[in-house]
Amino acid sequence: MERTWRRIMASLSEHAPATAREIRPPAPAEHVERLRDRVGLELPSELRTWWALMDGVDDQRDHGAGNRSAHLIPSDYLPLSVARAEEEYVRQAQYPDPGCCTPEGTHGKQAGEDSFPFCTAVVPIGRVIDGGLLCVDLRPGEYHGCVMEWYASEGIYGSNWRSVTEILDEIAERLANYVHDRELPYGERHPDISDGVLSWP
Repeated sequence: MERTWRRIMASLSEHAPATAREIRPPAPAEHVERLRDRVGLELPSELRTWWALMDGVDDQRDHGAGNRSAHLIPSDYLPLSVARAEEEYVRQAQYPDPGCCTPEGTHGKQAGEDSFPFCTAVVPIGRVIDGGLLCVDLRPGEYHGCVMEWYASEGIYGSNWRSVTEILDEIAERLANYVHDRELPYGERHPDISDGVLSWP
């Protein structure tokens, strides 16, 4: 993962420097441990590794249509700092899924299953400006560590990624295809880079 992240940062620094500048230095270890303690479940090693390489972006700045430089993750997600991930977790964990989350901290549903309104075993890692979240699912099961999406109106549901590693692999591959102007299969599109800002079709 570290090698993939360095490839991403090298591409961004050269071709999308405005986006590269938005990405914060590694997350403080104490923030990661505080989040782990808050959730009460061990964080996947790949998530810990990513946060040891960067601490998201300042997602509370104005990143609207006129300032989209921090939308690193496809589908226009801004990667959250660990501190902001904890804030979002605390806010949403007030509304646990009664069919999944128990007062004892166990869960009746497996990783990857839909949950509503929220599940206290999912950790936010990104958000979009309309309020949606990208989360890592810490519930047990075959899909432990998979990436889920959340909206207030829909709850937790599956995403296109099985893991944080898959997200970074996609970013790295799509950036490499853009840089080398590779022909893409029908229906796929290159990211757009304009004025040093990365955006996704």
